[in-house]
Amino acid sequence: MAGFCGQIATIREKIAELVGPELAAQIMEGQDKIKDSTKPPKVSAWFKEVLERLDTLVDADTRARIMSNCGYNCARINHTALDRAAARRKKYDSFDVFLAAEQQNPPAGTRLERDGHMLYQFYTPQNFTHPMRCYCSLLRGLPEGETVSLTYCNCSRGFVEKYWENLLQKPVQVDLLESAVSGAAECKFVIHL
Repeated sequence: MAGFCGQIATIREKIAELVGPELAAQIMEGQDKIKDSTKPPKVSAWFKEVLERLDTLVDADTRARIMSNCGYNCARINHTALDRAAARRKKYDSFDVFLAAEQQNPPAGTRLERDGHMLYQFYTPQNFTHPMRCYCSLLRGLPEGETVSLTYCNCSRGFVEKYWENLLQKPVQVDLLESAVSGAAECKFVIHL
């Protein structure tokens, strides 16, 4: 599945896995009106409503697990980003040297700051090669000034978790601190090294 419909189907599947198909159908109301050809502002407006229903109908821990599972799926589908980072890592004798190089020359729209055993990763979609509200296509059409629930950004948290687990070759804890589509200037995650 490609485009909006593939992403939406995955989100519905992840919701259904944890809260059942009936509640997933209620949360995803209007899904049938979204096509791959639907304009991004309409997709983002509908998806904002989905997130509002998810926040109203599902507890916080379950919402975070649902969206993290979506992020794990996104990392699997977009494995080339993880593969490129792993290839860059292999060029350096140590993680510290690799990290210093990543800090000097980060991928577009990102940056890293280290504080002891804490690594802060920032996403700034407005500074990407093609400025946008969010790296996720479901929210790229969100009008300036509008925000969505921080719940959604647990998807990015899941992606960041898999990214760093792939680099470090061990499980890591990642916390979501703030998000550009939830009102912050940029997205901020902390990776516990």
